[in-house]
Amino acid sequence: MPQCQMSKEYALDIGHIDGRGIARPSAVIDFMQDLATRHAGEMGLSEKVMENNGFWVLSRLKYRLNRPLHSYETVRLTTWPRQIKGASWYRDFTFEAEDGVIGSAVTMWAIVNAETHRLLRPKALGISFEDQIVGEPEMLKAIHAEHLQPCFDRVVRYSDIDVNHHLNNVKAVDILSDAFGLEDDETRWVSQMQVNYLSETTCGTTLTLARGTGADDALCVAALDGERENVQAEVVFSEL
Repeated sequence: MPQCQMSKEYALDIGHIDGRGIARPSAVIDFMQDLATRHAGEMGLSEKVMENNGFWVLSRLKYRLNRPLHSYETVRLTTWPRQIKGASWYRDFTFEAEDGVIGSAVTMWAIVNAETHRLLRPKALGISFEDQIVGEPEMLKAIHAEHLQPCFDRVVRYSDIDVNHHLNNVKAVDILSDAFGLEDDETRWVSQMQVNYLSETTCGTTLTLARGTGADDALCVAALDGERENVQAEVVFSEL
């Protein structure tokens, strides 16, 4: 494993699970985001970002799980910063439970100036480290959805907003998940999911959720503000 890493255990409680007693996709992403934030702080990176009037932005993520996470189960996440690619910061994860390693994930982050909203390159802020590449690392690409068809509208409200007064990353995944159709087919669960955060979404915005297809006929869901896709996901299901 890499030299610079951090691990933490997370217990799935009643607020993380769906009606079948397994973790919602948003719970998985909540754990990933929390651990990444904690590790960046421990590394002293968050302080450097704040000194330069910047803030972290999660731009893309992808996870794969071999099996669902169950209610009141404890899962151990480990994360490490993989490498800096231009303005993008890649961070990798593993998931472990009592039965061993059950999944992996990758996230891509950027640093944005709080006033201008321009990207800040990490190396320009004095942030650098040796690459920590394990196995065959995945690069997160754009999601190309075809034949998007509107499903329903959803207004972004108070409980959806983060400290930057934008749609919270985890809440965005809950909103996208409502378009997966899992309430009509409880035999499936989300074993793989990629999310791309494309544009900021503010309180009061009416999002149109739409479904389409992506690579290898995977399900694609997008949340649109007018004709602009603000956040999108590509999902692979497995049978329970």
